[in-house]
Formats: sequence, C-alpha cells, structure tokens
Amino acid sequence: MATASVIEEANERECSVCHEEFREPKVLPCGHLLCRHCLLSWLQSQPQAHCPLCRCVIVEGGAEQGGASSVEVMVEGFPTDLAMAALVEAQRLLSKDHSCCVCEDVSATSLCLHCGDTFCKACKKAHSKMSVSKHHRVEDLASLTAEQLTASRPSTCAAHPEETCKLFCPSHGLSVCVLCASSKHRGCPQLKDLQEKTEEARALLAEMAARLSAGEAEIDRAISELERHLQDTETRTKKSVAQMEADLDRLQAALNACRRRIGQLAEGATSDDREAVQDGKNFLLQKRSKLTSHKAVIERAKGSKKGDVVNDMMSSMEQRIQELDCSATLPANAKVISKVSLAIDPGVVTRIEQDLAQLGQVNTVPAVFTALSNLQGSFSFHDNHGINVVLSNNNQTAERTRDHAFAIVVSRDPMQIGVLYEKFNG
Repeated sequence: MATASVIEEANERECSVCHEEFREPKVLPCGHLLCRHCLLSWLQSQPQAHCPLCRCVIVEGGAEQGGASSVEVMVEGFPTDLAMAALVEAQRLLSKDHSCCVCEDVSATSLCLHCGDTFCKACKKAHSKMSVSKHHRVEDLASLTAEQLTASRPSTCAAHPEETCKLFCPSHGLSVCVLCASSKHRGCPQLKDLQEKTEEARALLAEMAARLSAGEAEIDRAISELERHLQDTETRTKKSVAQMEADLDRLQAALNACRRRIGQLAEGATSDDREAVQDGKNFLLQKRSKLTSHKAVIERAKGSKKGDVVNDMMSSMEQRIQELDCSATLPANAKVISKVSLAIDPGVVTRIEQDLAQLGQVNTVPAVFTALSNLQGSFSFHDNHGINVVLSNNNQTAERTRDHAFAIVVSRDPMQIGVLYEKFNG
C-alpha cells in the first residue's frame, strides 16, 4: 500500500486536467502547473478560463479571439517547469520494467547512475570490479528515487547527446558542449563556465525564493492582523451587549421588543466587519497562493542538479517573479473595518425608568431615539449629522435612511465638522 507521502508526491506530478503525469508542464500566472496540451485545449474551449485548482484567471481579459494560432502563441509564452518535467521523466523511467543490459531475459535490480546501464545482481558485481567502472555509483532500482536519478544525470548537449555541457552561451541562453562552443558558438562573446553560471543562476533563484517567502510572511501577518481586528470587534460587541443586557433587564417588562432588536444590532455591528475581513482574507490568500505556487516552482529549479534546467528556469521565471505582487496590501476599494461599540447611557436608562409608563411600543431603533428625545423637552439632535440620518419633529427624531452602519450615533455636545471623535466607554 502506498504511503501518504508517496501519494502526495504522485499528485504533485499529476496534471489537474488530464489527471496524468505532466507532459511539458506550463507555469500559470497563479503558479500552478498544467500540461501544455491541456492548457491549450483548456483555453480554446473557454476563453475566460480559470485555473482548475485556485480559480485564478489564466489570461486577463480572456484568450485572444485571433483563432487557434494566437492561443498557441499565448501558451508558448508561459514558462515551462523544466525541473518538474525532469522529475516526471525520471519517474517514468523508474516505473518501467528493466532488463539486465548484459544478460538476456533477466530482470535488472540495479542501475548505474554514471553510465545509465541496468544490471542483474551478478552483472552488478562484475560492473563494480571492472577498472573502468569500479568507481561508478550503482543504486538498487527498488529504492532509487526520481530526485536521485535526476540529480545524477549530467546536462547533455542537445546537438551532441554523447557530450556533457560544460559551457554556457549568454547570447543564445543555451548550455553547450565544447564541440558546439568551438563550432556553432565560436563568434559568441563571453562564453561562461556552466558551473559558474549555474551558481549565479542558483543565487538569483535563492533571492527569488527569499522574496516570495517574505511576501508569504507579510501576507500571513496581514491575515493575522485582520483576524485580530475581527476578534477585537467581536469582543467589544460581546462586552457591549452584555452591558446592554444588564440594562435591559431593568426594562424587561416594557422593552422585550427592544431587546430583540438590540440582538439584531449586535449581529449587524460585526456583519460588515466580518464581510470585510473575509474579503480581505480571500484577496490575500489568493495572492499568497500565487506566491506559494511560484515558490514551489523556484524551489524545484533551485534544487535541480542540471545546469541547463537551473539557467533556463532562472531566465524564464525572473521577469515573472519581478512582476508578482508580494505585498500584503489590500485593494484600494477594500472595505474598511469599523470600530463599533454599543452602549446605553446609565442616565438615559434612569430617565426611561422614570417615564416608562409614557412609552409606546418600541419596534425600531428610530422609535427608541424618538422616545428618548421626548423624555426631556430640551433634548434634540444637532443639525450636524451624518448623511445616512434624517432629522424630523423639530430635530427631536432621528431616522436612519440606509442600513450601512446599523446604528445612529449620538453625542452630548454638538460635533465639530472636520474633527475626528473617538468614543470613550467611561
């Protein structure tokens, strides 16, 4: 039976569209991977296609309407995850039934990582005793992993498969062997040692990974801050409601209807904040998903032992990483978290108790404030009020025109225009 780690590893190398191992995996803008042919058919079938894993838009504004050729050009523009492709190819090789390259019709049990030949037990022993191969590293096929096989295979020249790449041509962005360097790339300036160029590329990939990690950490902190704000809002609301419940207990006989309304206000006090926090979390989690997915691509490339893979991935992904938004900044139109605090003035409660017999049935919040105003003839609302409030009855009645704030705020003294006030729960 496969272990959980093996299952997870297999799923990581499986395309979410065809559910088979990746073939030429393309890196989407969100960082997830799709096979090239799957991505092509996905975009051709639905121009407004989203990533099947995270629902991020694959092409902003939809695929171009210039026909199949334009979609193919678009797909070719996506970077190829060469590190993943190498892992999948190595896994395919390991999953095959191997026969000994020396004996006929005998199953192989080991593989030489140096020459790539497979051997049965007897031939493995002979291979390890030959002077030309006694220093070769031979591994059991049963325990050999795709990562080990990929790391052991040297970068070979595309034009001369039997030759190992030792140089890098910056002009063409290719890893080349000595033969190609002396023939096809003789006029190319500044040919570099492949190992040196690989280390430079790996350093740049490490910087990309560090930038993505910093972005992940910043977004995590922002999400924690959003959750803390929501928790603080809920805590303040619970305390306020607890205090109001204590006050309403004194008015229970006449204000049962008002009590039910207060419960609704308490829920409404945090509903906007909850929605704002959820929207903010969803936005940041989507950004973080992009960073995490791209980080996985970069980490695979960084860990690859193949110089051409490291260099090609660095070249194809550098611009992408530079363009990624690693900040935890919320969108400009993000909803603002309010600081709601509900309370009843103890003096108002006393006055309500004194004239409770004069109060009619309380059904709405504006009716409550109308009753409070009528308790004392000198009480009235000031002309300076919010745009969501309308005054009537000689400024003794305040009514809410929209359910944006779920409350009407009152103050003892008139508020000055252009001054920011903070409520004090004394």
